[in-house]
Amino acid sequence: MIVKKILLIWGLFGATTASLLQPLYDLEKRAPTSSNATCDLDQDAPPGNLTACGNSTLFFTWRPKARFIAPEGWMNDPQGEPVPTQRWLVPCRIPVPSSSKLIYSHWFCVLKTKVLIQHYQWGNISQCSAFSDDLTYWRDANGWQDPKTLYPSQIYDILGVFDGSIIEKGWDGYPTQIYTSVFPASLGATSHPAEKPGTETQSIAYTTDGGASWIKLNFGFGANPVIYSWPLANLTGFRDPYAFQSPVLAKMLQGKMNATGDYFLTISSGIRPEVDPNGGPRLFLYRQTHQNNVLDWTYISPVVAPSGKLAFSEWSGNMGINFETSGITRLNEHGMAYDDGSDPRALDIVGLGTEQGRNGRGAITYHNSNTGGVESKFDAVGVVDWGRVYATTFFPVRGKRSVLVGWTYEDDENLILTAQRGYQGAFTLFRDIFLKVTRNVDPNTAGLHSPGNWKVWNETDGSTSVVTVGQRIIPETLREYKAKSSVSNPAARTLDGTSAQYVPFRVQPTTRHYAIKANLRFDGTSVGLAKAGIRVLASHQEYTDIYYDPNGENLVIERTKSSLITTYGNDTESGKLRLWKVKRGNTFTRQTLDLTIVVDNSVVEVYANDETVITTRVYPWLNASKGAGFLIKGGGGANSTVYYSNMEVWDGLINAWPQRPEDTRKGLLYDGLLPNGPWGAWAGI
Repeated sequence: MIVKKILLIWGLFGATTASLLQPLYDLEKRAPTSSNATCDLDQDAPPGNLTACGNSTLFFTWRPKARFIAPEGWMNDPQGEPVPTQRWLVPCRIPVPSSSKLIYSHWFCVLKTKVLIQHYQWGNISQCSAFSDDLTYWRDANGWQDPKTLYPSQIYDILGVFDGSIIEKGWDGYPTQIYTSVFPASLGATSHPAEKPGTETQSIAYTTDGGASWIKLNFGFGANPVIYSWPLANLTGFRDPYAFQSPVLAKMLQGKMNATGDYFLTISSGIRPEVDPNGGPRLFLYRQTHQNNVLDWTYISPVVAPSGKLAFSEWSGNMGINFETSGITRLNEHGMAYDDGSDPRALDIVGLGTEQGRNGRGAITYHNSNTGGVESKFDAVGVVDWGRVYATTFFPVRGKRSVLVGWTYEDDENLILTAQRGYQGAFTLFRDIFLKVTRNVDPNTAGLHSPGNWKVWNETDGSTSVVTVGQRIIPETLREYKAKSSVSNPAARTLDGTSAQYVPFRVQPTTRHYAIKANLRFDGTSVGLAKAGIRVLASHQEYTDIYYDPNGENLVIERTKSSLITTYGNDTESGKLRLWKVKRGNTFTRQTLDLTIVVDNSVVEVYANDETVITTRVYPWLNASKGAGFLIKGGGGANSTVYYSNMEVWDGLINAWPQRPEDTRKGLLYDGLLPNGPWGAWAGI
């Protein structure tokens, strides 16, 4: 086992403490239904009026089991770091009640079993935690009924405990989390009136028990918040501090500033374009002023500063209006790189959460600014996940690995069946990220030197290589998935690409939890290759199509027939992927397509060539909708074929939470209308 124990903290909605605030209103049990219609749960027939069903009656219908997910209710942004106790930390967002009846949060755990409260939408955020030895199996930090570990309790964070990161040896030598503390006031990139300094500040808390609980510093000078002032005016936000070490930046700044600490810090933000025409998202860089001191941080400069909604290329999307959950790492072909810039085959990578844009990652080159700070330019920009994923973060793992995880959100944006599900959100699978180098690429490839999600390396032997950020499911998870599943091997076969066809596998999945591995070779003329892939969660009436279009260079998940329930989203997801022509012998031939597809009930996660990833949500209703098979979408010219090989189907996967009971539902409560008080808390939904 090469992974240390992990503590995953995820965002929860948290309550104020009774000592800070008296109850302003009573909680009421949420009405199970406002309709006189009948709730029909027969999944052997088309769905009836499911809005007539009570709270959490559909809890098990689409719930994932083989990944990180909260026991119930709302969850979102992950956060992960190793700590000396051999655990890992990754935050989630949940709402938690105080011992009084007032809740300032959205997802609710039990607090000392006095109330069983759950909300299913965003609110006054807290954190809860879970432990893992392998990023595959999990156990709640303080039991599934009450996994919260850091929650609003002070005047500076009474509106919420937002994202942060962990410094291994921080306050008094203990693992220390620096997080965004939120005070009730106008908040957000598009808020009116505009956000002001002091709404979002950065505070610290430390743990003496390996992350099961966190101790905040007192409020005031020399304590929390540790970063209060904005570095520039008219900001769109000021959140999500990401602490990291960078020998490259340390070398660049040597002797240029008084700050000398080992840790750097990025804070995600932006400048309001209505005030500054050159505004747009910003990533601010700080440095620890003194070694081993987590209280003092020196502002360096904006390290990433695009103008407006910059779109680097069709391979990247745009940068949005405000950065969130962003951070910086350095990668080589093996994973994380720790050199000071001396390794020419390592690249500095920035991960960007882009509000009103695409979650991206870019290769950047640093240079010193005129003010003595650090600026950067993008050399290549890509998309972390082309589907329903946000707030991705990466963190170091023993063995010089860098691991990434993100939040995959539901596709029930109008909350039509959210109360009936009783939960929202899950995490993606954990992914190793690294530099993927494709060697011996045809140097005459059209668009090779155009902007994209790759860089071109001219090798010393005269050959051409293409480098991009690679990502693949961590091997610990894949090993367990296969070992605990029923494995079948569909026979290799060639299918005609000129017309559409679906060929079910001879051995069909028996559950909605399975993985498929496949290799596809596309043969034919370059302008007439077939669209082909795999169909999953299939019945005669419902199915989800996953395929690659080699002519448009798009990986596609088509959801138009995924569910008979019309209120769920069903738009088609697509992401860019190029199959390069690489030299084999004396000729250049097109790469094959390697697919890893994970179906975890409502989560479909697709990996193509360890490069392009699409994670989306689907909600099939019928019990029969679990089949899988070969898929040709047509589009191929004469003599076009697709050859399938190295096929595997793993049926069953795992239960990632073996210490939880199967049923973790709790009764939903309704906070009622919030009074017009000074606190500005979100209404509990």
